[in-house]
Amino acid sequence: MSMHRSKLVAPTRSAFASQQYSNALRCMSSSLSDTPAPRQSLITSEDGVHQNMKISKSYRNKPLFRRQGDVRFKTGMEAAQLLVKECKRRDSHETEFIDSVTSTLQCLSPIFDRNPKYAFAAKTLMEPERFIQFRVAWIDDLGVVRMNRGFRVQYSSSIGPYEGGLHFGHHIDTGVIKALGFDAVFSNAVTGYNFGAAVGGSDFNPFDKSESELQRFCQSYMTELAKYIGPDMDTPWMGMGVGEKEIGYLFGQYKRLSPRTGGTGQRFLSAANPLFEKVHTHNLFIYLFL
Repeated sequence: MSMHRSKLVAPTRSAFASQQYSNALRCMSSSLSDTPAPRQSLITSEDGVHQNMKISKSYRNKPLFRRQGDVRFKTGMEAAQLLVKECKRRDSHETEFIDSVTSTLQCLSPIFDRNPKYAFAAKTLMEPERFIQFRVAWIDDLGVVRMNRGFRVQYSSSIGPYEGGLHFGHHIDTGVIKALGFDAVFSNAVTGYNFGAAVGGSDFNPFDKSESELQRFCQSYMTELAKYIGPDMDTPWMGMGVGEKEIGYLFGQYKRLSPRTGGTGQRFLSAANPLFEKVHTHNLFIYLFL
């Protein structure tokens, strides 16, 4: 009797195992069949700049601003106008920055039509992540203490560490710096390198200064700027009024203040960096057409 029971139990166990195996195969085949097909074109229901078959209703119905009532938009151009109006309300005295925002957002209005969520992203980009203004005190050749303003706006680090030029000139103020920083967000994005956007400078005029005055000013400027830059954090380049000579003075002072002059295999503030010439040349063309 016991032998008969063992013969009955054994096939029952094997049948149970085969059934479990078949169920597992069935689940695997169903999961493979549920896998979505690869993307065939840009005009799909997926989120993206070219989305026009399925517009995100949640962003369409969401108010762009909530000041004195909900403010919504129906078209991309209306969204651009609302953003420009907000820029004028906050920074009415910065004419260069307002002009830069106006021209850029008007070009982006078709994208706001296709996908409204980019209007909310543009609202965030209108405000820099960090704006640094500091005093630069230096002594001229006659022993007189001179005073200038130093700036560094770290605008966006969405795709990488900050990167941007330094500009010296009597016309440099907060409006010019913010305008150049806002344009650098888009110019750096099309270079193909993982760089964010930053711009700095001072209202110091380097063209009527002696060599020793220029050196003393650059050393004083870098003494304060060194607190906010670094190889993997923020990399300044040449710009208007800042050439190889000025960069050399700035780099020499940075070496005295910080032992870290290289990161990720690249030289910081040095022409030995292979990205230096490519990125600087691209940004130079952008600034020439402002």
